Amino acid sequence: MSDSPRPEMSDAEREVLKVLWDHGPLGVRDVLSRLKEQGQEWTRSTVVTLLHRLQAKRYVASDKSQYAFVYRPLVSREEVMHARMTELAAELSNGEAVPLVLAFAERHRFSSDELVRLQRMIDDLKRRTRRK
Repeated sequence: MSDSPRPEMSDAEREVLKVLWDHGPLGVRDVLSRLKEQGQEWTRSTVVTLLHRLQAKRYVASDKSQYAFVYRPLVSREEVMHARMTELAAELSNGEAVPLVLAFAERHRFSSDELVRLQRMIDDLKRRTRRK
C-alpha cells in the first residue's frame, strides 16, 4: 500500500474488491455477474457506486480505453491483510504482532501443507534476521 493510509473499506466494497482479486480486471457487468454467482442480489447501480467508492479510496483504478470502464485492483489482498492486521495489533496488543499471531495460531487447525509453509516462512525469517 502507499505511505498514506487509505480510508477504511466497507464490507460491500471488500466483496467487490475480492472479485477483482480473484478474476482480474473486469467491467461492471462482469463484476455484477460474479457477485450474482456468489449469491449477491445487487443491482448494476449498486456495483457502480461501490466501484466508484473504491476508486475514490485508491483501492481500484479504472481504464476507459475500451467501450466500457474496466476496473483493476491497485492493492493486493496481502497488502490489505497486512494493513488490517497492523491495525488490529495496534488496537489489541500495543502494536505487537507476535501476540496476535500466537492467538490465531493456537486456535487454528492447520493442514500438513500449511504447517510446512509456515515452517518455511519461519525459517526464512530466521535467516533474514541473522543477516542483519
